[in-house]
Amino acid sequence: MTATQDSLETSLDTLLDAPAPTDGGAGGGEGGGDGGGERGGSHSADAGAPADDRRRMKIIIAILAVLLLLIAAIFAWYLINRKPLTQLPGVGQEVMPHYSMSIYQVSAPIDVAVTPDGSRIYVTQTDGPRVVAMFDAQGNSVGTFTPPRVKGKGHIPVYLAINPQTGQVWVTDRLTQAIYVYSANGAYIRTFTSKTIPAGWQPMGVAFDKVGNLYVTDVSTAEHRLLVFDPTGKLTRTITAKDPMSFPNGVAVDAQGRIAVADSNRGRMLVFNQDGKLLQSVNRGVGNGNLGLPRGVTFDSDGRLYVVDTTNQAINVYRLKDDASSVDFVGTFGDQGIGDGMFQYPNGIATDDHGRVYVTDRANDRLQVWSF
Repeated sequence: MTATQDSLETSLDTLLDAPAPTDGGAGGGEGGGDGGGERGGSHSADAGAPADDRRRMKIIIAILAVLLLLIAAIFAWYLINRKPLTQLPGVGQEVMPHYSMSIYQVSAPIDVAVTPDGSRIYVTQTDGPRVVAMFDAQGNSVGTFTPPRVKGKGHIPVYLAINPQTGQVWVTDRLTQAIYVYSANGAYIRTFTSKTIPAGWQPMGVAFDKVGNLYVTDVSTAEHRLLVFDPTGKLTRTITAKDPMSFPNGVAVDAQGRIAVADSNRGRMLVFNQDGKLLQSVNRGVGNGNLGLPRGVTFDSDGRLYVVDTTNQAINVYRLKDDASSVDFVGTFGDQGIGDGMFQYPNGIATDDHGRVYVTDRANDRLQVWSF
């Protein structure tokens, strides 16, 4: 890892009906004549009115007390969490996933990729053995990826993606500046080569679209960029930004072909179309939905866009309008710490087709699984 790579959420339904009238007036009339009956009925109504008023007053006081307690609870929640009130549980526009489990057999994990059915989970490790670890859906270890030997160099696997056309797992390696291709079971197949690969390239983030085009963030030149290769390995597009990118990390492509890139050192998330036109961005800041140090990005099958905000120790969730007119912030999950559902410098993220979200929790040496 380079020094720059390391920088980094009652109702009250009250019935206020008055008690049903009694037969006290009619009884008085039968025992004491018409006049007595009228006086008796009037006396009974006069006696009941203060009791009804007291009952209503008690109910009103109870409602006010509950409202005051609710306001106090909201205020206390804000003081503790220092988050926008739109993130109160049950108040956000969308339901966020909940913590499900953690896998601990990893060392400084950076990125994660998952098969659509969730049966295989792949995690890159930048400490310890520095290999890709492979797990089943229950979090049991089922093997590791062994990279090829490179004379005079070690390995640091960083980002990875699954080719939807072949099921192969593609892994970028920072030390060897290469992309290695493995079978779904972890057998090394080959190193990605192409006559159109720029000389001295430094691949970082990697992703595929649904037809097998390859997207790679490259940090080899002064103007960092996104390279797009067709399924044959031919370079077809080079995408840059008017305000140049600085160490772009994760990249993801949605069902419509729109490309999300985490422009990490500039603290922003950029969305391009297939022609490389910038459609939208989410920028660095302290406002609702703004970013600090974005790293991993992914889309889920419901169209949500997830961005890992490493320094804010949380995952931001957005929706991109169909016409790309806006990127709407819809919620966040996670917080800083070492407990369940808490992060210490999260980095990579992936989703499966069963509503599960996988996040590498780098400094806590674990992979967290969240579920809808």
